[in-house]
Amino acid sequence: GERDGTGPDDDPMLRSLREESRAESRAKMVREMLLARGIELSDEFLADPSTLAALPERAIVAAALACDGERDFLLRIGRRQPRSGHFICS
Repeated sequence: GERDGTGPDDDPMLRSLREESRAESRAKMVREMLLARGIELSDEFLADPSTLAALPERAIVAAALACDGERDFLLRIGRRQPRSGHFICS
């Protein structure tokens, strides 16, 4: 691939796996940060962490440090709470 100027992100499957891994790592980081701050989290919190991959890490960390709870964190990263009262990951 180097000779042709291609890399891992040129392969759709490898790119997808890298994005999935990045999202899962970020979700784990957020969970650990919030739990360390004494913030209780629901089992559904970041059940689908895929949108975290698209956010700048700086924004994720800032939201995790500034929020006062699960709902506040989701609002700070641009997620909304649906009428059912459950959080969704879009």
